[in-house]
Amino acid sequence: MGFWQALKNKHVIVALLVAPILAVLTWYAVGFFLGDKPEEAAPAQVGSSYPLVERPGCRYAGGKCALVNEDFELALSLEGDALVIESVVALDYLLVGLRSANDAEPAAASAQLPERKRWRFAPSTAVEASDAVRIVAGVGGATWFGEASLTFTAPAARD
Repeated sequence: MGFWQALKNKHVIVALLVAPILAVLTWYAVGFFLGDKPEEAAPAQVGSSYPLVERPGCRYAGGKCALVNEDFELALSLEGDALVIESVVALDYLLVGLRSANDAEPAAASAQLPERKRWRFAPSTAVEASDAVRIVAGVGGATWFGEASLTFTAPAARD
């Protein structure tokens, strides 16, 4: 039986169609049953410190800036001369400092809502887009810290 004759056999045609599908399904099944399981994120421990990662929007003019670590997120925006920080959870305290103020102690931001999720920081100097903000936030005895570029505070260029 020749090659072209084998392609006329309905069993060969069905096998050629089903084999790749079975191979892909087997790949996923092996990964599901024998692959590494994702670890559950442990809750924050009292007395521990956790770094916050700057989201890409902080590096672009007119963007939105956020600092994140798992489920913890701080959103930064500029309202007038003040920096407004919004959190997804109620914060015990929030310390803010500018990188340009070399040896100055960070200042405490003031809570804007009783829920303590919106904070306002009015720096003693004007906020420059070339500067960076350093933040320390506390919740339930744990501390989160991070630094974000203030480039997002510059107006976006219009084409």
